[in-house]
Amino acid sequence: MNTSPIQRILVPTDLSEFSDLALDYALLFQKKLGAQITLLYAEEFTLLTSGEYYYADDAAHMKKRASRLLHEYITKHVPSTSPVATMLVDDIPGRAIVMTADDVNADLIIMGSHGRHGLRRALLGSVTERVLRETTRPVMTVVPKIRPVDSETKIATILCPVNFTDVAREALENACALAGALEAQVIVMHVVEREDDTTPANVETRFHSWVDPLVRGRTRYEQVVSAGEPAARVLEVADQVRADLIVLGAQHKLFSDATVIGTTTERVTRFAHQPVLTITRRAAAAAREKPEQLVAVG
Repeated sequence: MNTSPIQRILVPTDLSEFSDLALDYALLFQKKLGAQITLLYAEEFTLLTSGEYYYADDAAHMKKRASRLLHEYITKHVPSTSPVATMLVDDIPGRAIVMTADDVNADLIIMGSHGRHGLRRALLGSVTERVLRETTRPVMTVVPKIRPVDSETKIATILCPVNFTDVAREALENACALAGALEAQVIVMHVVEREDDTTPANVETRFHSWVDPLVRGRTRYEQVVSAGEPAARVLEVADQVRADLIVLGAQHKLFSDATVIGTTTERVTRFAHQPVLTITRRAAAAAREKPEQLVAVG
């Protein structure tokens, strides 16, 4: 019986470089955890107009071509020893990803974001944004070229920021489950956002008493307490400790408009140099209701 925290992975692909790294991480989880991978290609071949379906004249040709390209992509990027299921869905990508993740009961969605720079860097891409807004399942976003070409895809160090909330507890518990399965180290981080009457010593004591019972004996871990703006400090520490993955919990389900940088979760997801694994509050609740299916969270 497969008891790993990740058993079923959905990898949406547009057959471009933005999808390559997402597939690499899925293959890593398959190798280390025995996870099943479904590679999804979605495109709206059939159009719905005025309540009636309209089939483009070349719809059949487009589907056949997409199927061929998907097969060629698998042949090029997936070792023959790694079984990967494929799905070709006639729908707009964002909706198809959310619905297919539910259909296959995915424990994790891994998808590439465009990783633009400057002002455009604030955009993950409309498809990724929609999935983060609408799915109740954990989503791991990766940015192309976050690692040197031909370097190893690995997860040896996981950074997990916490703020003593229920969703942070869920994130930490499942980060530990993932770290245990991958033999990785967890660095648990807390950011003190503003000055108050709490002394640094009291913060350290509370942090240790909250974290240690959740982690003790489960995996190797360190604690880091920092001060400042949470997202900025998380991003800085992630680079300093050379984290391979950031795991954090979203404080609410809905993500704001793609052009607006809002919550800590949004900012970390958009600007991190590392893959970010995100879980929403609803996903945390679902994981508690089904403890036999642990979810790797962000």
